[in-house]
Amino acid sequence: MTAPEEQHQVVYRTYKARYFGLFSIVLLNIATGFVWLSYSSVPDAARIYLNSDDLLVSLTSILYFVAYIIMAPISGWMFEKHGIKKSLIFGASIQIVGAWLRYFAHFIDSTPENNTGRLVLTMVGQVIAAGAQPFFLSLPPKFAAVWFSDQGRTTATMIGSVSNALAAALAQLIIPIVTNNEDPSTMSHTTLFTAILAIVALIPALFVADRPPTPPSPSAAEALQDTAEEPFKISLKKVGTNKQFLLLMIIFGSLVGVFNTVTSLIATFTKPYGYENTQAGYFGAAMVIAGLIGAGISGPVIDKTKQYKSLSKTCIPLATAFLIALIFVVRRDCLAGIMAVMVFIGLCAFAVLPAALELAVEITYPVTPASSASILWAFGQLCAIIMLFVCTALQDDTLSAEKGLNPPLIFLAAWATVFGAIPIMLITSPYKRLEAEAAKRKRDEAGSLTVVGGVTSSSEKQEAVDVKHVV
Repeated sequence: MTAPEEQHQVVYRTYKARYFGLFSIVLLNIATGFVWLSYSSVPDAARIYLNSDDLLVSLTSILYFVAYIIMAPISGWMFEKHGIKKSLIFGASIQIVGAWLRYFAHFIDSTPENNTGRLVLTMVGQVIAAGAQPFFLSLPPKFAAVWFSDQGRTTATMIGSVSNALAAALAQLIIPIVTNNEDPSTMSHTTLFTAILAIVALIPALFVADRPPTPPSPSAAEALQDTAEEPFKISLKKVGTNKQFLLLMIIFGSLVGVFNTVTSLIATFTKPYGYENTQAGYFGAAMVIAGLIGAGISGPVIDKTKQYKSLSKTCIPLATAFLIALIFVVRRDCLAGIMAVMVFIGLCAFAVLPAALELAVEITYPVTPASSASILWAFGQLCAIIMLFVCTALQDDTLSAEKGLNPPLIFLAAWATVFGAIPIMLITSPYKRLEAEAAKRKRDEAGSLTVVGGVTSSSEKQEAVDVKHVV
């Protein structure tokens, strides 16, 4: 048979190893979530343990967000230069160092008159551990784009991204149990637990593969070409001049900032109304657990429908409306009302999370997903820093208890409305990656190529070539 009569078969294949890699990302995000909330989820015990004030306890969360902003460009550069595996191991390693420094701070005596040693070592450890977060939180969209087909990318992004929120829920439930408010020295139990968890989270990362032998989709095939990825600086320049992406950045960052602030300060917001830390943990956990359900539903649905914009334009205004409702239900003896509103906030806000991350990839394609995700999360952390400072300054226990006004919640609701619910309606960008993949498939078909996808293999023998020649 002559060469013109050859039929070319383009193979797109998925591998079971992608689930192991996703599990590793989830575990690392859970570990970093526990480190993040070690102190702010038990503010009373942390204040006594560190012999500090409420602002310094809040600073343990704020430092986490500051470190993210500093390390986000470094993580993006490492993903570009050294790949997924080495970047995960590096992030996991500095998380271990920071977590153990926090535990060693327990052995330094601390009194109201001399609290410097323990406080400084705790903060240093917190900053080092916080620097690991962008290596885990920014990775899901990139990992999903490289390892999953277009029928599973959003679900994979959802699982990897909400794992940090799952950690927040677990931390708010577990840490108040591990740390006894009647005995603040038990704070060391929490720091020891998180240090051990950081080591456990490293182990799967040691066995994660950088890339599949055969790409799962046309866009992944381009990303996995032998040529080097686009330099991170160029990617940043491209997304920084994309008006639709910048608008999405403001929206996404605002919602992430609101979530992080509510998660960090829910105990502070509800304390004037007689709610204990344990109950505040229930509120945060209710929001996150409901959010996981919402994201678990939206991820597969979006994978089938690809309606990123429609879901975002529905869920973001709804989440904002329920945030406004929270202002009116945070009252004495209204535990059920607070729980119900937190559930609806979680359902709506988390449902949109994977859609927004994938929408960022669509808007900025062919820029590497790690770049868009890093910028979105970094801006979210910046918003969280601003919101934490403002909300801490606005918190007035007397005003809240006597008049039922909660200035921090009013501020958060106003921010979410102005920078979230309203501008989301202005997102009109086409789905560039989906359009490029559809065009690639059409070109393959026009060139007498047979496209084969959806093959799952764990066998080394079947991890063959991208293109087969069938005579």
